[in-house]
Amino acid sequence: MLLIADSGSTKTSWRLIDGTNPARNFSTVGYNPHYLQTDEIQKSLTDTLLIQLGFSPTLVKEVHFYGAGCSSKRENKTVRDALNEVFPKSKNNVDHDLLAAARAACGREAGIACILGTGSNSCSYNGKDIIDGVPSLGFIMGDEGSGAQLGRLLLKAFFYREMPTDIKAVFDKEYGLTKDEMISKVYHESMPSRYVAQFSRFYTDHKEHPFIQKLLHKNFHEFLTRHVVKYENCQQLPIHYIGSIAFYFRDVLETVMNELNLKPGRFIRNPLDRLEEYHREEY
Repeated sequence: MLLIADSGSTKTSWRLIDGTNPARNFSTVGYNPHYLQTDEIQKSLTDTLLIQLGFSPTLVKEVHFYGAGCSSKRENKTVRDALNEVFPKSKNNVDHDLLAAARAACGREAGIACILGTGSNSCSYNGKDIIDGVPSLGFIMGDEGSGAQLGRLLLKAFFYREMPTDIKAVFDKEYGLTKDEMISKVYHESMPSRYVAQFSRFYTDHKEHPFIQKLLHKNFHEFLTRHVVKYENCQQLPIHYIGSIAFYFRDVLETVMNELNLKPGRFIRNPLDRLEEYHREEY
């Protein structure tokens, strides 16, 4: 049996492939090694994923785990050690979620792959390997274009009194948020990016409001100009996107891309279907 995992900071989507029966999907929280230790990941997998699987973990022969934050040997080891404990008979592979995005979006063709979910990232891919990548600076310093960035823009506009009166009243009624509550969540609790990114739902509910449109445009313009336009041949290669933010706000993102003479490619909410195709060829 083969397990494929696509893990962001908020959620991990799992797909089980056994070669004969239809694939099965499962879901757990995200396992970003920037925020979680091996024992925490192991406990969560045992308490959630194993219960959903419903069979002995020794039957799993291979795991391909692609995760946000899995960008160095040390961080990958944090996740791999947990997988080794949970799936002791499996060959456990841990790679960056950016490689998953490239394989899912581009397959075996050249292109630029972008992740716009809770966080953000991008790379240039030659059909086999990632050949260039503008660094992602994470939640505090970067994550342009992401749900976390959208949340930051919204919260700052609210507390800095920059929201139009009508949309401010709606936001205030919906969340009843105080500055002290927000500060506590962001600065004193774990997973601040996940907390801030939840406010991106407000954009979905009020997408047609001019102020919301303005923030969306600003968010995507900053991502494209700070990341995508830095790649060689960026105006010739298709630019593909993985993640809910790109998927749900595709129209605004494409508008900004057209302004910058960039070529839209695929917009994929969940990359597991295409990752399954990729790995079935090798399984």
